[in-house]
Amino acid sequence: MPRLPDTVKWRDFSGGNVQAVSSDITNPSSVPFSINLPSSVPFSINLLFSEILGEAVSRPGTGLVGAPGSGDCIGLFQHLDTTGANSVLMAGFGTSIYNAVSSASLTASLTSGAKQRFATFLNATLMLNGVEARAYTSAAGFVSSGGVLNVDGVPAGGQFPIEFKDRLYCAVADRIYYTNTPTSGSVSWSATGSGSIQVEQEDGGGTIKSLSKVPGYLMILKERSLKRWNFSSTFPEDLVNIGTQSHESVLRARGRIFFFYGPNGFYESAGDYPKLISRPIQRIVDGIASSSYSDVNGWSDNDNLYWSVGTVTVDFDRGYSETYTNAVVRYSIDTQQWAVLRYAHLFKQMHQYVSSGLALIVGGDDTGQVLQLNTGTSDYSGNAISYILQSPEFDFKARGRLKTVSEKIFVHSDLTSGAILQARLDYGEWKHIGFLRDIVTEAQIKPLTAHVFEFRIVDSITGAAVKLRGMDFPNVDVLISS
Repeated sequence: MPRLPDTVKWRDFSGGNVQAVSSDITNPSSVPFSINLPSSVPFSINLLFSEILGEAVSRPGTGLVGAPGSGDCIGLFQHLDTTGANSVLMAGFGTSIYNAVSSASLTASLTSGAKQRFATFLNATLMLNGVEARAYTSAAGFVSSGGVLNVDGVPAGGQFPIEFKDRLYCAVADRIYYTNTPTSGSVSWSATGSGSIQVEQEDGGGTIKSLSKVPGYLMILKERSLKRWNFSSTFPEDLVNIGTQSHESVLRARGRIFFFYGPNGFYESAGDYPKLISRPIQRIVDGIASSSYSDVNGWSDNDNLYWSVGTVTVDFDRGYSETYTNAVVRYSIDTQQWAVLRYAHLFKQMHQYVSSGLALIVGGDDTGQVLQLNTGTSDYSGNAISYILQSPEFDFKARGRLKTVSEKIFVHSDLTSGAILQARLDYGEWKHIGFLRDIVTEAQIKPLTAHVFEFRIVDSITGAAVKLRGMDFPNVDVLISS
């Protein structure tokens, strides 16, 4: 019964989540030759991998900004005024739009449940929900007619307002409408210089679901196609048969757009053919219910992209699955790492909130609240942050032989006292095999014998961030019999 001569170490998580991929290529310690790949994790919850490269760090918590309404948040936007004191964070609930901080009603009697989309131009904010149009200025509040944005001139059914090349745009079904450029400080939807364009009605493309932009182009996302327009022409005629079901999933960052298209996943485009970026979290993408595609929503701080995807059921194969509510996926642009997060609240809308000179991320939930992300050490109202770090499969370079991991496993971590160490042998049930202490844990274990080993660290915390550095296996015996 030969013993492996060297301690086997799993100490690098710099690849973040890489799911539904063979551990032979995602865990270099299992590969019997040198390859230039970072190690990764096949699954995690509430751990970030871009804070300290190579380590896993538990995410920050959430805090209450305001509780202005009830039910689902159907709109979230900050009107940023040239006079900073006049800026206001707006949140839509039910039939009203509120000041999210003070809870004051800003306008009411809107269509219940109709998602509210916003755009700011000429120091005024236009709200369209496909039924009503409203415009906001700090001087007049919300109005339904007149104003610098000619709100009563918006085409009936207009949605997805956006500014592009000094005009305002909106979409109705397959047609885009635009204003003239500002004249005497205002725009018009009907004056000379305004107009519309019929977006190609190709078979199967669906109606327009979102308008966005990259440098030089207005991006037109239908349900199953993507086009671009530079105010002269749309080209190419059929850019690609990939679109989006959710306007709120379309994010802008660093001159590019990022968006969700179910069931494929998350994409990136700079106006060219979109690139799939979500292959590393394929199990999560596959676990999003099709009924939730239109509700995927997010925001970007220009470094990280956040998407709220609702409830996901993760299929781990061999008839084993786990379901997680209130899931959010985070993509770090610089490191291209994915993290899977789970919150105590279901975010229905996300947006930026500039407060005291800081650009924060906020989310409107399904219980009338607006919450700040990335603050504190627990979720609002004292809810603990539960985390999971799952190892790749370890076959210790001898998959065809039984192995025994005996005596002890060393776990390297910070602030993990009381965390649970679990093991799964040959795809069986997860079983507790020990508890962690702080810094270095010498977990004394009963002998574990299997062809394939997996390990998990599990805990719930309300205090300072946990750091997980990895595991060492000093005693691994390869058995003669398979």
